[in-house]
Amino acid sequence: MNSDNNIVHPYELRIREDLDKVLPYAYDSIDKVEKLPLETGLNLLKILIEYACMSQNIVLITLARERLKKIPLKWLAQYFLEVANGSVDFDDEWEYLRLLELVREAVPKLLDGLIDRGLFVYCILKVPKIAA
Repeated sequence: MNSDNNIVHPYELRIREDLDKVLPYAYDSIDKVEKLPLETGLNLLKILIEYACMSQNIVLITLARERLKKIPLKWLAQYFLEVANGSVDFDDEWEYLRLLELVREAVPKLLDGLIDRGLFVYCILKVPKIAA
């Protein structure tokens, strides 16, 4: 919640409701995700990654990133790629760039691997083949 007169942005409410559907009060206790059953934690992570990478609105993107950064880094680093691989379209430039931004902020040790993966995909899909 926003401390300024307890006004909550409608986009914060949207993320809060989606997380709280998986587990009541998950939005406010996301920092304890490592203590949850793994499936629950992965579902919460998926929701946040999708908001952070697929949204077209900077407020949704920023709110999701801020929640993700509250997750303990060790847990986040362990499961991030597994969830991102199933959620983010690496061929979609928007989603891929948001993913790189998110990783730079939240799990920087994964950044080089994701950049390499993007370059590989670009070379395979975008660069014309030279006939031999």
